[in-house]
Amino acid sequence: MSVNPDVEPKPFFWIPLQGTPERKVPVFHEAFRGWTGWLVLDIEVYSDYLYVGSGQIGLVHINGREQARYTFTRRDGKLVIPATSIKGAVRSVFEAITNSCVSQRHRRERPPSTTHMACGLVRKGKEDRAQLCPACRVFGTTGYRGRVHFTDGEPVDSVRTTTIKISDLWPPRHFQGRKFYETKKYQPQDLEPARNTRFIEVVPKGSKFRATLHFENLNEGELGALLRALGVVPKEKDPDEVRLAFPIKLGGAKPRCLGSVYMCPRKVRIVASPQQSWLAGLLQPSGRGELLTLLAAWLRNTTLLDMQAWETFQAQAQPRTDEPCPREVY
Repeated sequence: MSVNPDVEPKPFFWIPLQGTPERKVPVFHEAFRGWTGWLVLDIEVYSDYLYVGSGQIGLVHINGREQARYTFTRRDGKLVIPATSIKGAVRSVFEAITNSCVSQRHRRERPPSTTHMACGLVRKGKEDRAQLCPACRVFGTTGYRGRVHFTDGEPVDSVRTTTIKISDLWPPRHFQGRKFYETKKYQPQDLEPARNTRFIEVVPKGSKFRATLHFENLNEGELGALLRALGVVPKEKDPDEVRLAFPIKLGGAKPRCLGSVYMCPRKVRIVASPQQSWLAGLLQPSGRGELLTLLAAWLRNTTLLDMQAWETFQAQAQPRTDEPCPREVY
């Protein structure tokens, strides 16, 4: 089949499904073990815009006319990024780089084999009968509460919204592995109403939100993979330092190259660790002033990483802002 050279290239890449996920009995919550605490994250919009839809439509004046607009999520009248949106975005990267199951997909999509079907926890009496992949052990699945939780992302200082127009989007039709959208340059459209387009409420590049990542009973391998799923990696020339390697995609309209954000750790508190009991941690949480030391130590543990998938993802997720994002319907 010939390819039309005038068709704009699609802004996504695939991480192939290979091998078989490593499934183990998950850690339960009856006692403190491993690392427990929280990490404060700054979420900075890197793409031209970020859109996290509320599922509602509001009316707004555009060029002197009242138009329907898909609105940004709010809580008590204040802009927020829902915790579920943050968790889902981070989990999708974690699944890819740890060769975990495919937990979410369109109803028409089917993985090419049964090895990566979604995990499920089935219990018979007191005996656990199921084993979970790395992502389900950390983020949870049906019947098992995960050990990583996020708060809503709340604005840092003043965050203002604007209105843009995008072409309509269609659900995926093919399954070639794990699909991720690239960071490219958004192509603006005029604000005249047209068929197969919609108006959306967005926040611009540079807007900042702050959220907290709570973790319970994680080991260093899980923490290392979790940090990489946030885009945090060791510096090549100084492994005791860390850097932000790539933005991750968050919210809606990702095929229009919206939603690239950097997740920047700002503060860490440890309540329990292999070296500190939970009682001592509650009385005097550690981690103050130890942010880089802890992050670097966790990142040194790569036991959960699928190195081939990780290298592929890290290379493909690099911003390509000199390349335009398609405007057409596809």
